[in-house]
Amino acid sequence: MLQKQETKQFQDLTCKAQYAKDQQDKKFEQEKGTLIRNYENDLDALNRQQKLQVEKAEAQQDMDLRFSSKRLRLDQERDLKKFREDLKQEVKLLKQEVDLMPKERRKDMFRIRREKLEIEHAEKERAFLEKLNESHELAMKRLADNHRDKIARLERQFLEQKQQLLRARENSIWELEDRHIHERHQLDKRQLKDVFFLQRHQMLVRHEKELEQIKRMNARRDEEIIKRQAIEKRQLPKHIRAEMKVREHMFRESLRISMASYPDSPEQEREKLRRFQEQEKKRYKAEQERQEKKHRRQLEEMRAMAEATIKELEQLQNEKRKMLMEHETLKLKQHDEEYNASVREWKAQLKPRKQMLEEEFARQVEEQEKFYGASYAANSSIHLSDYDILAVSSSSSATTPTSHDGSVGSRLSLSSSFTQQRSS
Repeated sequence: MLQKQETKQFQDLTCKAQYAKDQQDKKFEQEKGTLIRNYENDLDALNRQQKLQVEKAEAQQDMDLRFSSKRLRLDQERDLKKFREDLKQEVKLLKQEVDLMPKERRKDMFRIRREKLEIEHAEKERAFLEKLNESHELAMKRLADNHRDKIARLERQFLEQKQQLLRARENSIWELEDRHIHERHQLDKRQLKDVFFLQRHQMLVRHEKELEQIKRMNARRDEEIIKRQAIEKRQLPKHIRAEMKVREHMFRESLRISMASYPDSPEQEREKLRRFQEQEKKRYKAEQERQEKKHRRQLEEMRAMAEATIKELEQLQNEKRKMLMEHETLKLKQHDEEYNASVREWKAQLKPRKQMLEEEFARQVEEQEKFYGASYAANSSIHLSDYDILAVSSSSSATTPTSHDGSVGSRLSLSSSFTQQRSS
C-alpha cells in the first residue's frame, strides 16, 4: 500500500514537472516570437520610410535637373543672342570701314571682307555653341552627381539604421537566450529539489512506520513478558505452598522416625516443627524475592534490548537521510556544473555569430559602395545650388537637352534599381 502511494506521488510529480517545462517552452517561444515580430515591424517601417524618402529624393532630383536645365538654357540663349548681336555689330563696323574707302573699290572690298568675316563668324558661333553645350553638360553632370551622392548618403544612413536595428535585435535575442538558459536551469533545479523533497518525505514516512512497528513489537513483547511474569507470580505461591506441604509432611515423617529412635518431649518436637516452618517461610519469601529479581532483570533486559534496537534503527535511518542529503548535494552540484558548461558553450558560440553578422554587414556596405562608386566610400560630395549652376554657366557651358534627359534617366534608374535590390 505504501509502495503504491509512493509510486503515485512520483508519477504526479513527474506529470507536474513535465507540464511546467511545456509551459516554460511555450512561454519562451512566445517571448522570442514577440521580440522578432516587433523588430520585423520596426524594420518594415524603416524600409517603408526609406522607400518614401528615396522616391521623394528622386522626384526632387528630376525636378531640380529639369528646372536647372531650363534656366541654364534660357541664360545660354541670352548669351547666344548677345553673341550674335556682337557679330552683327562687327558686320556694321565692317560696312562703316568700307564706306570710308574709294567708291570704285568699295563693292569688291566689302564682298571679300564680308565673306571672310562670315567664315570667321561661323567658326566663332560653332565654337561658342560647343562651349555652351559643354558647359551645360558639365553643370548637369555635376548636379546629377550631387543628387547621386545625396541618395548614396541616404541609402548609407538607412543601411546603418537597419544594421543598428539588426544589432539591437541580435543583442535582445542573446539577452533573451541568456535569461531562458538561466530560467531553465532554475526550473530544473527546483524540480530536482522537489524530487529530493518527496524522497525525504517518503523516507520520513517509512522511517516513522518502521519505528512505530518496532515500538509496537516491543510493546507486545513487554505485554507478553508482563503477562507471563504475572502468571508466574500468581503460580509461585501455589507451587510453594504445595511444596511446603510436601516438605512439612516429609519433615514430620522424618521427625516421627527420629522420635522412635530417640524419643523427645512434645515441646521439643513442637519447637523443631516451629523452626522448620519459620525456615520454610523464609525460603518462601526468598523464593518470591528471587522471582521478583528475575522478573525485574528480564524486563530490564528486554527493555534495554528494545531500546538498543530502536537506537540502532534510528542510527540506520539517520545514515540513510545523510546519504540522501549527500546525494542531493552532489546532484545539485552536478546540475550547476552542467549549467555553467552550457553557459560557457553558449557564450563561445556568440563570437562566431557576431562575426558572421558583422561580415554580412560589411558585405552589404561593400555592395552599396560598389553600386554608388568611390564618392560613396569617401562620403564626400559636391553640393551645387541653383546659384552654383548659374555661376558655371557664366564661365563655362552645358550639354544639349537631349543628353541632359538621358543623364537624368540613367541616375533615376540606378537609384531605383539599388533601392529595390536593398529592399528585397
